[in-house]
Amino acid sequence: MDAALALFANHGYAPTTVRMIAERAGVATGLLYSHFEGKEALLRALFERSMGDVHASFALADAADAADPRDRLAALVRGSVQILRANLDFWRVGYAVRMQPSVLAALGPALDAWTATILATLRGYLAELGVRDPDIEARGLFAQIDGMCQHFATDPERYPIDAVAERVIARWGTAVPTERP
Repeated sequence: MDAALALFANHGYAPTTVRMIAERAGVATGLLYSHFEGKEALLRALFERSMGDVHASFALADAADAADPRDRLAALVRGSVQILRANLDFWRVGYAVRMQPSVLAALGPALDAWTATILATLRGYLAELGVRDPDIEARGLFAQIDGMCQHFATDPERYPIDAVAERVIARWGTAVPTERP
């Protein structure tokens, strides 16, 4: 999987062949096929790995056992940073692969389902806070978390992720637009 991810990032998903992946991994092509049906199956496995990290960040938020939903959102943001740091090499390369048109096409409905799951969870957190239009706010929060993670993954030496994370937390902890009674 690491060999596939590196090749997808360096050469692009579409031009990378199963043979190239096998060679980079130091295994026979047949052995690779005994574990994965092909290149698309490898891509799905990588995608599922990234989803595992996303689910882990939500698990950290839920484990916070916070009475105040703002504390759960703070745990989510900090947990996202923690998981990103723990798997930085994977995410650095993963972000390079993720926006390729051929990758988006290959993932298709799975990517849509993943996005819908994340948005539904965030929407639930924000609805619990009583925000106006939790659908739109969830998209904004998702973009903030994903954006700060992407910026850190591409420049971890200079990007102030802890300060940015705390700013995101402060925004959602003190400036949450709520419904008027």
